[in-house]
Amino acid sequence: MRREIPRILGTTIVAACAATAVAACGTTHVPGPATAATTAGPRPASPSPAASPRQRAEADAAAILASFVAPPGARRLLAAPALDGGVLKTASDFPGSTALVDDTSWWLAPGQPQALLTWEKGRLPHEFAPGDATFGQTMSDTFSLPPVSGVLNTRDLVVEVVSAGGGRTAIRVDAQVTWQPPRPAAERVPSAARVVTITQLPTLLPHAKRPLASVTITDAAMTKRIAALVDQLPVSTLGIMSCPAMVGGGIELTFRARVGAPALAVVNSQGGCDTVLFTLAGQQQPALAGSGSLIMKVLKTAGLHWHVIG
Repeated sequence: MRREIPRILGTTIVAACAATAVAACGTTHVPGPATAATTAGPRPASPSPAASPRQRAEADAAAILASFVAPPGARRLLAAPALDGGVLKTASDFPGSTALVDDTSWWLAPGQPQALLTWEKGRLPHEFAPGDATFGQTMSDTFSLPPVSGVLNTRDLVVEVVSAGGGRTAIRVDAQVTWQPPRPAAERVPSAARVVTITQLPTLLPHAKRPLASVTITDAAMTKRIAALVDQLPVSTLGIMSCPAMVGGGIELTFRARVGAPALAVVNSQGGCDTVLFTLAGQQQPALAGSGSLIMKVLKTAGLHWHVIG
């Protein structure tokens, strides 16, 4: 099954939750020359593991695009055909990620849209698992490869079709790969932290109870364990999407060298988009992902039996 990732319409992906986006989104269109084709070309070689996550995503997208098997009699187009107001100029569906590579090709083939989708499904390499299907102004099928842990989050081939009239079908093919940006080496809770204060954040939900009093942990070893939970979080790649309303809740962690000392780092883990805000020496850092799991692990480590929404 395709990994569930929020999706958006259009071509612009920007940061969600102000000051949280950190990775540039790359979208590459590769129309190529107009040629006739009936089978997919050889898949490009995989990049070296030493390549950056974005470079690996670019190479993987090229390989996925090459896996598309053009139907008999298909002709590759230089650009999206002018059909139904240019419906194939942009993808109707793609991951809402700020770390996306989208390679695209367009084709014109004889046959009906649904029949061509069925034909394609039976000819892709067996590594591709069928995923989402959409029906609307166009029809599309998504075929997915397994993620590469910590490097490539999603790896999808999306085939979208619309009738071109006269017994022909226009096809848009997207190879969509999202990568995991590396977390900046400096974005860590400072080693000088020996004390952490855990604060329950208020919620806007009706009839919610008032937050419990903050708890300050002066055990240096426990503080280190909580800091390690923060340091394990990946960088967030969420873009504009439909996400739960920001109703508050969650927890805030304030790390200090000693009780009463200035804050070394502040971590705000507040539900909603599952985003964690990280401030280091008063400077906002790239947003992190995993708010919900962080809350549960911190409370368990600290032995706090709080009911926290987040």
